[in-house]
This record gives sequence, structure tokens and C-alpha cells, in this order.
Amino acid sequence: MSEPRQDDQRRIELVYELTPQDLLYAMRLHFRQHIRSRTAIIRLVALWALAVAACGLILASVVDTNDAIVSILSFAIIVPFAIVGIPFLIVYALGGRAARKTYREQKTLHKPVHLSWSEDGVHFSSDFGEARLQWTDFLKARQDRHCILLYESRRLYRLIPTRILADNQLRKLQSLAIKIEDHRGF
Repeated sequence: MSEPRQDDQRRIELVYELTPQDLLYAMRLHFRQHIRSRTAIIRLVALWALAVAACGLILASVVDTNDAIVSILSFAIIVPFAIVGIPFLIVYALGGRAARKTYREQKTLHKPVHLSWSEDGVHFSSDFGEARLQWTDFLKARQDRHCILLYESRRLYRLIPTRILADNQLRKLQSLAIKIEDHRGF
């Protein structure tokens, strides 16, 4: 549900309510952008190295060295799929359940959100408070066909579902989000 209102030529206001599906789309986009980040890649490689080293130490003490090498190499090939695959399955297979539970528990998500933006920044308000942020206040911005995430920090983001935006509004918001330093995907 969105109700466009244009106070003047420069500021557009929309009123919308989030849905569990919006939360799921945001969770998936956040996961995809995080798994591709330098920090996540370093952590995944470190986890892989530790797992292979631990496996090597355990196998070397239990079996013959030649047999251990084959087993360690096999383990080293399989582990990356598990390290990336398990979180992927959690987000994509169980994400809907988590999104519905979060939506059910967090009553602030059930209230209408007033969103407006201009050349200067973006303004969110609801019955629970408001935030008026400059474009430069955001750390990064990400989008896919379902949502736009405006990050205030690495883990805290503002969610704007693209379903509430007309094509021209989406293009305008995208052109303003370019002001955010890290705006890959726009």
C-alpha cells in the first residue's frame, strides 16, 4: 500500500506498510551483499584454513600419512561448499520462516511508514519515531528488483520496498542514492 503525495516539486512522500515478504527480500539482499564483501571472504578463507588444519591434525594422528593426505585434500575441496552452502540454505530455505517470525514479534513493523526524499536526504517517520538522514550519512546502498537497503552501519539498514515506487520514483531515488559513497548495484 502506498499513497504518493508531492508537497512541492522537490520532495516526494509515500506511505507504506512493510510485509514479511519485504523482510525476506531484505534478508536475502543483505546476505548476498555481505557474502561478497572483503571481510566475509577473509573470514570464510580463515575458517576454511582452520578447518583443514584441524582435520589434518586429527587425521595425521589417527591414520597413516599417505591416507591422511588424500583425506585432507578431499576435505579441503568439500569444506568451501559447506561453509558457503549452509548459510545460503539457512537464508533461502528457512528465511521465510524467520521473516514471518520477526514480523510477528516486532510490532513496529506493522505500522505505516512515511517515506520522503529530496536532493538533501531521506526522511522516515512512523508512530514510533522519525529519522531525517542526509545521503552522506549512509555507509552504503544496495538494491535488487525487490528492495533498496540504505545502510547506516554494516548491519543496520533502512528498507525501502521497490513495490511501493512508480518507475519514475524509483529512477529518482536511485539517482539520489548515487550520492552514497558505496552504491554498488545502482
